[in-house]
This record gives sequence, structure tokens and C-alpha cells, in this order.
Amino acid sequence: MKYPLHLLLVSCAALIMASCQNNKKEEPAQVSAEFEKQIQEKLVNAKEGDVIELPEGTYNLSRPLILDGVKNVTIRGKGMDKTTLNFAGQKDGAEGLRVTANGIVLEDFAIINAKGDCIKLEDVLNVTIRRIKTGWTKLHSTENGAYALYPVSCTNVLIEDCEVYGSSDAGVYVGQSKNIIVRRNKVHDNVAGIEIENCVDADVYENNSYDNTGGLLVFDNPDLPVKNGMRCRVHNNKITNNNTVNFATKGTSVAEVPAGTGFIIMATNQCEIYSNEITGHNTTSGAIISYLVLKKPYKDQDYDPYCGGIFVHDNTIKRGSGRADASVTLGKLLTALFGDKVPDIIFDGSVNPSYKNNNGSIKEDDKICLHANGEITFANLDFAGGNKNMSMDLAKMDCSVPTWQDVKLTQ
Repeated sequence: MKYPLHLLLVSCAALIMASCQNNKKEEPAQVSAEFEKQIQEKLVNAKEGDVIELPEGTYNLSRPLILDGVKNVTIRGKGMDKTTLNFAGQKDGAEGLRVTANGIVLEDFAIINAKGDCIKLEDVLNVTIRRIKTGWTKLHSTENGAYALYPVSCTNVLIEDCEVYGSSDAGVYVGQSKNIIVRRNKVHDNVAGIEIENCVDADVYENNSYDNTGGLLVFDNPDLPVKNGMRCRVHNNKITNNNTVNFATKGTSVAEVPAGTGFIIMATNQCEIYSNEITGHNTTSGAIISYLVLKKPYKDQDYDPYCGGIFVHDNTIKRGSGRADASVTLGKLLTALFGDKVPDIIFDGSVNPSYKNNNGSIKEDDKICLHANGEITFANLDFAGGNKNMSMDLAKMDCSVPTWQDVKLTQ
């Protein structure tokens, strides 16, 4: 069929215009100047016990929000899907919201696209973060900020019923803190879904962590002011299909997490992982490793790089069907040893000599124990011995470690 020339020309023009529109660089949304002025004034002038209400709507902000030194303030929106603070056009500062004030409650709003971390709380006593949505709309980008929710050096931390996504390090990160509850959160499309680092007394439960690089990490890292975390319970979580390619900044600890990892316990003590659903991971469902596996030097003389007192029991574990990730240090080690058939749970086999009795046996409180996790495969890598005496005998790991009570948030 022949078409009239003028119709062909009109069609071509329309296609060209559509193409130009598709390739047009997206401009930052107009800053909500009046709202920004009002909310900044409310934070600057806040008094103890104030409730700062955020109205319904999407507001584009150019500068960070800061609350400093005023106790017992609540910042409350109209709902995580109704009140949104968008920092895509941020000109100054790193965080979207920064809090250095005790007794803070954040609830029922969203903070997205901050230049650095979305919400950072530092040296805060009594933190509640409830029904907050936070992250970056451009998923899996190294340009995204490191942390969406970032309490550090805090005491009594409650994070519940939030949605967190897009972080280039960890979505929910709690560092160098004590008395922590992280529960009922939906965490997806981050490098690490949830990370508990150098913390004491953390309870992590009923979260849904999926489509991250690694679902859940309990790490202790060297050269930090607070050292040698302990007593973390991870239970009743869904940790599923965490196979996203690692997009972390090179040189960070999480940049060494292989895509397709359910959980990693590294260099920490007294950690119990139980009653979780851990499924669909292409590299390994779980790893218990010393910091030595990363082959990174450290100077901290007080740092203990080993795991001790780890109890993994009564979990539902089923591996994924894809290929293991050989792009990072740990992944290279595992795939060199096992190809794409990495065992469900691996232990690097390294033990601090101080964890041993005089007869060479490991003290009861410092054992690594695996019990009642179904028909899983296992490997003790004998990392320190150059993998010469690897063992896949799961029965040798069938023991128990003394457990501890629920975390209580003190006021």
C-alpha cells in the first residue's frame, strides 16, 4: 500500500520529536522553596517535646535537614507513600536528614535520592525509625549514597516497618551501637540489605530482605572507635534471591560480598541465626568467616578478626540455580574450590588460639555450631592451612552454643 507523501513526512517528524524527548536529559524538579524554608525554621526553632508535622505531598529540597541537640522531638508525615522529601537536586551537604539529638522519633514519610546518606543519626540515645521509606529511585548505581538508614554510635535503636532500597553499601545499617531492634522491614535492591557492624546486643527479626547483593551481614571491622561486637540474634526473617550484581564502591568491606549471598557472619562473637527462610542464592546461603579471608591489612591491636560462639540452627535453606559470583575475593576463593557448586554454608575454619582449651578443644562459648538446617551441604575451608585439610563433614559441626535473652530497649 502506498501512503501520501505528506503523511509520511508528518510521521517521520513525530518519530524524530519522540526520539529527542526520550534522549532529553531529565532536569531536577523545581525546589519547593517555601516548604524548605518552613521545615528548616521548624527544626532550628524546635523545643523539647515538639512534634513537627510534615504535610502530604512531594517536596523537592536542595539542602540537608538538621536537628541538633533538642531532646524528644518527633518528625511525622502523613504516610510513607503520602509525604515525600526528594533530594535529587541537593546542592549542599551529604545527608538528607541528619540528627544529633536524643529521643528522636521519625515516622510516616519518605526521604529519597540524597546526595550521600538519606538519614544519618549519630551519638543519639533512644532512636525510633518507624514506617519510613527511603532510598534511591535509580537502582543499582554506584552513584547512590552508601546508607539509607544510618544510626551510628547510638543506644536503644528501633527500626521497624520501613522500606529501604538502592543503597550502594547497606540499606539498613546500624554501626558501633548497642541495644538494637530491627524488625518487619522490607529491604531490597541494595548491596547489603541489612548490616549490623561492631554492635552489641542486636535483635534482627521478621524482615524481608530480597534482591540485594547480600541479604544480611553481621560484621566486625578493624580500626573503628567501637570494637568487637557481640550478641546478635537473626531470626524469623525471609532472606531470599539476593543475587544483584555488587555495585559498591571499591575498597569497602561490602564490595567483597559475592552476588548471590544469603548471610555473612564475619569476625564477630555470640551470633545466633535461627528460624529464617534462606532461599534462592546462587553463590552461598551463608558464610562464617574471619576478616583474614579478605586479605586486607589492619593496624588495630585490640581487634579480634575471628568468629566465635556462632550458632546457626533450624533454618530453611535452599540454594539458587544460577552461577556463583567469581568477581570478588571471597567469590574467587569459593569458585576456585567448588565451581558453581559452592556448599550451602561455608566456614573458613579459622579459630582464635585464645578460644581453645589447654587440650586443643574449643571452649563451649566459642564454638561454631550448625544444627537442624535440613539437607544442606557444608564445607570447612581450612583457610589458614591453605585449604589442604578441607572438611565437608557436617556432623562435626553439630553442637550448640549458649544463647541469650531478647534485647530490651532501656529508657
